[in-house]
Amino acid sequence: MARFINRITNTEMWVADERIEEYKAAGHTLVADTPVAIEPAVVEEPKKTVTKATATKRTTTKKR
Repeated sequence: MARFINRITNTEMWVADERIEEYKAAGHTLVADTPVAIEPAVVEEPKKTVTKATATKRTTTKKR
C-alpha cells in the first residue's frame, strides 16, 4: 500500500500496490516512494459533556 494525497480534495488516501501507476497518471501526489504498512487507527471515546439540561433529573408523576 502507498500513501497518496488526493489532488481534488487534498486528503490522504491509501492505494493498493497494483494501482499506484494509475493514481500517479491521474495526478495524485505520492507521499512516500516506499510502501508503508497501515497501522490500526486509534479511536478515542468522545468526552461526555454535562449541561444544565442533562444534569438535572426530571421526575414525572402520572395522574390517575
